[in-house]
Amino acid sequence: MTAFLFVGCGGGGGDSTPAPPPPTVQPPTAPPPSTGCSIDVADGPFELAWPGEDWETRTAESQGLCSDELEDASEYAFAAGNGTGAVLIIKNGYIVFERYVEDRGIGDMATSWSVAKSITSALLGIALEEERMSSLDQSVGQFVAGWDEGPKSEISIDHMMTLRTALTEPDAGLLYIASDQLELSVERDLVGTPGEQHVGYSNADVMVAAEVIRNATGMDAQEYFDLRIGRSIGLFGEWWRDENDNVLTYCCMDATPRDFARFGLLFARDGMWQEESIVPSSWVQFSTAPAREASEYRYYWWPVARGGYGAFGLQGQMIVVYPEFDLVVLRFTRYIRQGDGRAVKTTTNYHDTPAPQNFDNGTFLSLARDSVP
Repeated sequence: MTAFLFVGCGGGGGDSTPAPPPPTVQPPTAPPPSTGCSIDVADGPFELAWPGEDWETRTAESQGLCSDELEDASEYAFAAGNGTGAVLIIKNGYIVFERYVEDRGIGDMATSWSVAKSITSALLGIALEEERMSSLDQSVGQFVAGWDEGPKSEISIDHMMTLRTALTEPDAGLLYIASDQLELSVERDLVGTPGEQHVGYSNADVMVAAEVIRNATGMDAQEYFDLRIGRSIGLFGEWWRDENDNVLTYCCMDATPRDFARFGLLFARDGMWQEESIVPSSWVQFSTAPAREASEYRYYWWPVARGGYGAFGLQGQMIVVYPEFDLVVLRFTRYIRQGDGRAVKTTTNYHDTPAPQNFDNGTFLSLARDSVP
């Protein structure tokens, strides 16, 4: 199996002052060999469906997948100690596999962690299409106070989206507990020349995108998401904010797994939702091309082996798209929103998701991808 590397991101939870583990790179382990499918699988062609207010379900075999392999992937994900809350597989617009931990169901929330970065990418692509920004080469300083003069004025939107701002990166835990996460992200020091890659992964760069979206569109990221994506596709996600009311664009949208699946299907369908273009197809192709073709993280999408690309978050949150097969694979950890119930990050309001003991993204995805004959 061709391995891909995934860096953990986006915060953590567990006690009154939670802090995430540092980013790590974990090579996938080799999955057990496929033993073949015990049931006949349809060859297609397949009719592509769209979910309405709810999803329709079909058997995996009727949509060209082997349920034996999906069961293997599920058993791996839900093994003791892995903390999995939900696994969901979408094929041809139908739910063909769905499983939840014993005390969770279809109406319970999952949290995105850094899966939300890919949603932020989609919003920036829409803003570019609407000419709210002139181009990816436009200076971030035209939208962020204090960056309009001096060396930081050379930082472009493209630099912000490709981890090449050359700014320092604060500890992920310190960023997550800061009362004003935008201020901390904006006031970082420049330690190189914009266009140079100083860090391999940056939560703070994507937090700056919150201010770009707000000043470019006149709406914060939650409002712009609801207007341009959420209402159109039926994704009722609630984005967390810091204590200064800044949307945490680098992480932390809460929604049901079924609602998150709509975002995956949107990208599997090249940004279209039924007859409406939601995310410009040109942006879908451009923003995912580095992940699909060059095996590198750019524009807030990760590469996935065997023809896929994905949105990933801390502790194994994922929305993975295999566009060739109209296949979307989702996995989330069991989630508790700790505190007073508000999606506002304070010392007592935080995300509580367990760290998997023996879960590898690549192994799980290889097992799921093996369901395609």
